[in-house]
Amino acid sequence: MSSTKFPYQPHELSAFTETIGIFIISLKNGEIVRHNPDDRDAFYEWLLQNNVRDINAGSKN
Repeated sequence: MSSTKFPYQPHELSAFTETIGIFIISLKNGEIVRHNPDDRDAFYEWLLQNNVRDINAGSKN
């Protein structure tokens, strides 16, 4: 995901949730960050491909 403006690498990420296109991401260092990507679907797929845990995955139908 080299074209993203997201300043973190996958190994720094712990988990995420998303609502109305804004991602709330928990970093392994305990920080919480927000990200509003230009391409929501591509960013979501990038997170999943990098094994970042979607905390809402169990509640989605």
